[in-house]
Amino acid sequence: MAFFRQFPKVGYDFQQNGVITNIIDIFRSVKVDSVFLDDMSTYQYYQVRNGERPDIVSTILYGSPDYYWTFFVINEHLKTGLSGWPMNSDEFEDYMDLEYSGTVIDTEPNVKYTPDGTIADYENSLAGRFTIGEIITGQTSLASGLLKEKNLEMSQLILGGVSGNFRVNERIAGATSGSTVVTSRVYLHRDAPHHYVGSDGLEIYNSRFIDEDLTLEGVRPEAADFSLSPVSYYEYETQLNDERGKLRVVRPNMIFQFSQLYSKLINQ
Repeated sequence: MAFFRQFPKVGYDFQQNGVITNIIDIFRSVKVDSVFLDDMSTYQYYQVRNGERPDIVSTILYGSPDYYWTFFVINEHLKTGLSGWPMNSDEFEDYMDLEYSGTVIDTEPNVKYTPDGTIADYENSLAGRFTIGEIITGQTSLASGLLKEKNLEMSQLILGGVSGNFRVNERIAGATSGSTVVTSRVYLHRDAPHHYVGSDGLEIYNSRFIDEDLTLEGVRPEAADFSLSPVSYYEYETQLNDERGKLRVVRPNMIFQFSQLYSKLINQ
């Protein structure tokens, strides 16, 4: 690979018998001169399109696949390797099917007060209720599923292995904990709200501040009447994947100079 041809070699005695083998020192790294990179004339931005691999982008920009390694050198999110490269559409759908299968049940916590004004109960709150790994059953629908995760901030129960269809406004119960709450909304996991965004761009990650009509209350008086839009897990992951595709790249007229500089530094 063109990238590793630039690396120096080191001698290593694999068998500890005095026979030295020269291997590429893949653990060698350098920090690219920040002055060089901060010069606007050195780099530009490129948005990776669906299915474009690093070698393809290198060919598009530089007429050769050999400069793909520069993307991993100058982009912080690619320092971990190909895991930071944006997924193509098929990979993305496979990822969503794997990570976001199952059902999400929303609840609407409601504070109950005694006549003297003290708190009696946090009705439908998930705090202190249910146990990860137990079976959750709908008391009306008789649907059931395994509790995989609780998102307390968004008041969500995330279930896997669901049988049947949970209903809105039905009471559900945990087989082990005995906990019960009333459902507010039921979603496929990928379609459930990851967070909410207000008309002013404010992001809300706590469903305690969300009214039934998707307006904001209890956070800022001036924002109380702002309408909110849910951002689903699918939309959130799509945004993250798109962001990974925004690359800082060396300008074509500077790529040879950059390559030479890196080769010099890596061999010092």
